[in-house]
Amino acid sequence: MSIIDAILTVDFNIAQALNAWASKPTTFNRLIVLFNENNFAKMAPFVCMAAWYWNKPGGRTRPIVINGLAGIFVAFFIGRILQVSLPFRARPIHTEALHLILPNGESPDILGGWSSFPSDHAAIFMALSMLAFALSRRTGVLALLYALLVVILPRVYIGVHFMTDTLAGMLVGGIAGWIALRSSLAAIVGPAVNRFALRYPSLFYALAMLFIGQLIQMFSDVRMYASVLKGILSGTF
Repeated sequence: MSIIDAILTVDFNIAQALNAWASKPTTFNRLIVLFNENNFAKMAPFVCMAAWYWNKPGGRTRPIVINGLAGIFVAFFIGRILQVSLPFRARPIHTEALHLILPNGESPDILGGWSSFPSDHAAIFMALSMLAFALSRRTGVLALLYALLVVILPRVYIGVHFMTDTLAGMLVGGIAGWIALRSSLAAIVGPAVNRFALRYPSLFYALAMLFIGQLIQMFSDVRMYASVLKGILSGTF
């Protein structure tokens, strides 16, 4: 058995084991399915965190917030490129060989046209956690726990992602966040954008609101346009 076959076997076993619990018609499972579709609830604590540290007296944390948000965009961009360029991988609930039962309230068409690998949720929320650690170790621990327990692992539980999808996404988000926050580029981008914000506050906050709006929506519009572009380039749109 090759390494890839072994990984797939582990993925399949985890998906089937979790589905034995996730498919039960319990209130807990219905709440997880409902929360999984609520991007606002998933993202709101992180947006509030960024706003809190942005308005800290003295403005010393502003460049960190800017670099961290840049890392989130980089993580999403890399994850999306991998999704459209790598071979398509069906999600657990769309993998016929697994014979999974849909969790109560889950749509059979959820994300059917999007590849499962890697998880862009995991990439984005890992990058957000990296930002939180850069601001405060305590905030970082809380952010990572929230990301894992409330956002990332529930998607494996209900069959939206395989475990390796989320691990790969977290790796992408961790690397993107580290580069954005620790590289020599971070010493340029954060201060430069902060100077722009001080010089042109009206324009900066208008653009920031647009970015935050897309962030709360998990860049759903951007993902849609990327899928359309992929269809045009492949001749299937």
